Amino acid sequence: MEMNNDNIEEEQPTPETVSRLVNQFQDMGSTPSTPRNTSPSRASVDTQDTMQSSSQTTTSSKPPPPPNSQNSQGAKDLMISYSHADSEFMKKLREKLEASGISVWVDVSGLQAGVDFLNKIGQAIIDAKLFISILSSSSINSKYCKDELALAYISSSAIFPITLEPRKNFYHLMDTGMKLQLASYKWVDFHEEDKIEESFKELIDMLHTELHQRQEEEEKEKNQQERDYEKKRKRFQRANSRANIYRKSMSNTIEDEKEILPSQFWQDRFTGQKIEWSKFVDAVVKAFQSNMDYVFSSSEDQKWLMGVLHREMEVDSDDFLHYDKFEGFCTVDDEIQSVWKRIEDQARENYAMKEVFDMDSSVRVEAIENLAKFRSAAVIEALRDLLSDADANVRAVAAISLARTEANDTQTVNRLLRILIDKDRLVREAGCLALGHLHSKQAVSKLLHMWRNDVISHVREAAAVALQQIGGEEVEQAMHVTKVLADEIRQLTEDS
Repeated sequence: MEMNNDNIEEEQPTPETVSRLVNQFQDMGSTPSTPRNTSPSRASVDTQDTMQSSSQTTTSSKPPPPPNSQNSQGAKDLMISYSHADSEFMKKLREKLEASGISVWVDVSGLQAGVDFLNKIGQAIIDAKLFISILSSSSINSKYCKDELALAYISSSAIFPITLEPRKNFYHLMDTGMKLQLASYKWVDFHEEDKIEESFKELIDMLHTELHQRQEEEEKEKNQQERDYEKKRKRFQRANSRANIYRKSMSNTIEDEKEILPSQFWQDRFTGQKIEWSKFVDAVVKAFQSNMDYVFSSSEDQKWLMGVLHREMEVDSDDFLHYDKFEGFCTVDDEIQSVWKRIEDQARENYAMKEVFDMDSSVRVEAIENLAKFRSAAVIEALRDLLSDADANVRAVAAISLARTEANDTQTVNRLLRILIDKDRLVREAGCLALGHLHSKQAVSKLLHMWRNDVISHVREAAAVALQQIGGEEVEQAMHVTKVLADEIRQLTEDS
């Protein structure tokens, strides 16, 4: 929802907050405290509108919202993102949803402007199973609506776009991020007055179907959690983000191009097992130009996409793409997907990550802290990058979140090893605990050095905890020798 920023106090993340998070991380089942967002603050609505809303609620003859509504604590079924200009429709939508038994989080009641408000928005999006994006000429220009949509996308929420105007009125004004994130979902239209009730019924039926499916999935996941724990510790592989059952392919995608598999794409255009990257780019553009023109708002965005693909397809140092890397890119959950679908999905995910983790994002820190449970390639790559953030608190939270992803591949471990020499003691402490949680044998020698030599006692303790988690003969022997030497030195000191 778009907001004004008047009279809002900003709160900087404090070392005490991050230290508490680091301490809680030693128990992986706990929920860390939230470091405060350093981005520009956001107000919910202006004070007058908030008071009016409160007054209307008090004097209304309508029954109060059900117990599972916004006024109660805890995660809700659904989050609504909207522009303040569309607040009247939002209120009607919320009433309809709550009357149907769907609990709703929406930022108009019970919250005060300021940093705590921002944290609650980010947490509400992450906790909600469903996310409604109300689309209008106003909302598509709202930075906050864009941030919320991006966070919902990478949080694997089921997204339901609804339109208050004909799509032709605003689609060409949408930026690339919104186009990408919404292109593959079924849109429900509310701009025809005589069909609004019909549209409400269609939307509510879709929401209930999706909720039922997600509840079944959660039950299955809960039952398999113990058996799957060791599988989660394996090296990271590409996996599908959970998407709602109404997700579809882009409406304008050319059918015969959409379904091209990597083997067919390669055989029809190239010979041999590798190709110059520039020639591959030319072939992709030629094959999917109409699709890219529809989704990408500028040539710069298309260049950005090629940079993403260059990295994700692991183009070699001589700028050649190898077929096995190309096929690997198109393989998700051990299933080979069509070339355009993978390109579109990769672009969508990376653009969402770029928007959420941007320095000016209104949901940045909440995303860093909470997105570890979504083990996508884009999330892991973003968390790795944040280990070099200018803010030490962000670096510490990113290290902990990265460990929670269970991504113990060489690249992740190497990036975590680098922060063991960080100037900030909380970052070093978080790095130790992260490597310990990942059971990284590669980190043993550095952790032993820190256990013996770091000047900060909390860091030494974190290194000791990490070493105990990793275990093994090398650790046991080194720690035994160090303890014996320490005891002998202490004894000599006491004797003298």
